Amino acid sequence: MTPPLITIVTPCMNRADFVREAIESVLMQNYPNYEHIIVDGGSTDGTLDILRSYPHLKVVSEPDEGMYDAINKGLKLAHGEITAWLNTDDIYPPGAFAAAAETFEAYPKAQAISGGAEIFELTADGPRVLGTERPIDGVDFWRRIVNSPVPNGWFFKTSLFEIVGYFNPIFRIVADRELIIRIALAGIRPVPVERALYRYCQHEGSATFHLEDSRHPVYGARRMTSSREEIRLMEGFLSRPDLPPAVRRVMRQANNQYAYRLAATALYHRRWDLVLEGLQAGFRRDPFFPLAFARFALPRLLRRMP
Repeated sequence: MTPPLITIVTPCMNRADFVREAIESVLMQNYPNYEHIIVDGGSTDGTLDILRSYPHLKVVSEPDEGMYDAINKGLKLAHGEITAWLNTDDIYPPGAFAAAAETFEAYPKAQAISGGAEIFELTADGPRVLGTERPIDGVDFWRRIVNSPVPNGWFFKTSLFEIVGYFNPIFRIVADRELIIRIALAGIRPVPVERALYRYCQHEGSATFHLEDSRHPVYGARRMTSSREEIRLMEGFLSRPDLPPAVRRVMRQANNQYAYRLAATALYHRRWDLVLEGLQAGFRRDPFFPLAFARFALPRLLRRMP
């Protein structure tokens, strides 16, 4: 019996330094029925030459509106019964596809599965694991969904996107989390898989994973940009009158954290307009935001005391 066709979608733009490892991690699955669609935004650094060296790839190369617009294009071209997306700077661990297919076979009504993930960095001695993320299950469900759903560790029935829609490309950083929240609000619960189905590479150029000190002007600007988008994400859901109370509570707490992060980072960099924006974002959704601000700030102040 032929296993289900799995479609992997990879958005790509000038990733000659990473994309080969991502492609090889798919090939090393040794899974007999898959397609790998790479949606390139018009790379000019040699990425397209690398992609041409892999004849099995389905490559689309044209201008796009960012990473999530590119993934949407790939999802609409998918022929697989099961779909997932792989960033060019990440990889799949061995056996991920087989585990996903076996889980869907065991739970035929499932629309999604959530696997664990490893976070690693590249060193001179090879990859070094920095931490792990467990799959989404019933433990602290909404807090995980809102804050850290590990979206790349999910596999989906492709038909699900016809129900909940695709990525919202107005979000340049957190569209994957916005989609996962919409899926959960639709009442869809993933089947957890207690093993790593994805490996995130943490590096300086990553859009979402980095350890930079936000006191640095460049990294501080990144922190403020991502915080503003996260606030916009929370605001969009918190404005919905039908939002369940338990979800509203978690999202208000998350909004407080992002508002604090924006205001505190902006304060350090003397971006007074963004300090005000962060404070307003907190007050708008929580009249007790000053208490939340103090709770976030106090541990950091104590750590810096001699």
